[in-house]
Amino acid sequence: MVRIPAFILLFFFALTAAEGASFPYNGRICVPVADVRTEPSDPPAERNHDPLEETQLLYGDPVRVLEERGDWLRVLCPEQQEFTHHQRWEGYPGWIRKTAVVSDQNNWFPKITITAKQADARLKPSDKEPVFIRFSIGTHLTGTKENGWWKLRLLDGTQTWIHENQALPQQRIEEIQSSQELLYPRIVETARLFLGDPYYWGGRSGYDPQQPSPPHTGVDCSGLIGLIYQANNLLLPRDAHEQWMNCDKTSRSLLRLGDLVFLFDPKNSKKVTHVMLYSGNNRVIEAPNTGKTVREIDLDERLREEPDRQVDYGTYLNWE
Repeated sequence: MVRIPAFILLFFFALTAAEGASFPYNGRICVPVADVRTEPSDPPAERNHDPLEETQLLYGDPVRVLEERGDWLRVLCPEQQEFTHHQRWEGYPGWIRKTAVVSDQNNWFPKITITAKQADARLKPSDKEPVFIRFSIGTHLTGTKENGWWKLRLLDGTQTWIHENQALPQQRIEEIQSSQELLYPRIVETARLFLGDPYYWGGRSGYDPQQPSPPHTGVDCSGLIGLIYQANNLLLPRDAHEQWMNCDKTSRSLLRLGDLVFLFDPKNSKKVTHVMLYSGNNRVIEAPNTGKTVREIDLDERLREEPDRQVDYGTYLNWE
């Protein structure tokens, strides 16, 4: 594989975690979904286009905390690389609620990944138990398997349980990654879990209609692609343009399952503003825009919707 698995970066980040609360320091997300904002202000209650929404983080994701301002922290998100903000590669910058972050204690080494759209964690291994916390697809956790359940240890030491079929261990995901025949269809299978989910600008979380909002759950176009890959322990840059910058370029005739189709800004031929995932048989899966839902559509039909946009193709699935 040509990309670094998420667990390797998580391990490296934990090793460098700072002790104490002096700035900067390393932290982790302690809520199921956390909004990262352009400025320290909460999203509106209504689910609509919010230009201040930068991205979202999931439980256990690392952050580099740079500054505190009231109830907010200015952070970098090292697993969501971007370039455009400051014309250099860095973790995605933004503001996050202080209550969503705990200091990294150097003891968080995830070994399983949530692969269900949502995983309900309970304090006992029984469906009769109330849901204690709900994790989004793509969340990395630590735990062990016992009698058809995963026993999880949360950041504060709390023990919870989820069904065995809602997550995969690192070892199994590495086996899938080592095989084109397994990984390519696995990525498309993951993508189809999102079909019908609402688009949300800046969203990078599995849609949860039961979740009180905000945070609003859902995905934008590049958030969808990033979360699909994260659920398979592969990290991509956060935004469509950076995903295009960092991929290996390919052609339409060579597209394989899980490859990416990029659309450029019709007014700027150097700027990518949309990304889609190739799902085979000349079809793509995409999160189109605000007010629409994730869909699978014929590629030619999709390109006819915006015939003035330049197209390019890329892959993160090359084997050496």
